[in-house]
Amino acid sequence: MIGEEILGFGELEASGHIDCFYCHRDHQGVGVGTALLAAIVAAAACLGVPKLFAEVSITARPFFERRGFRVVRELQTEVRGVTLVNYLMERFI
Repeated sequence: MIGEEILGFGELEASGHIDCFYCHRDHQGVGVGTALLAAIVAAAACLGVPKLFAEVSITARPFFERRGFRVVRELQTEVRGVTLVNYLMERFI
């Protein structure tokens, strides 16, 4: 946070699923997402979680790939007649 502004957030579930990973667009590219993910990885290691996984947007895929995640499979969902492409990605700790 800077003052009252939330820069980003993420949630680690006991299964290793990363849910709700978000970095405010005005603060992307300055290390906020990297710091959040590092905290999630550290928490998972402390909890003995061997693998992290997330459903990642097409725009977030390069971020996760640069941090050791690999694509398991492509996911497609249709919203109001538009097909959206996401990826199931994983990383072993």
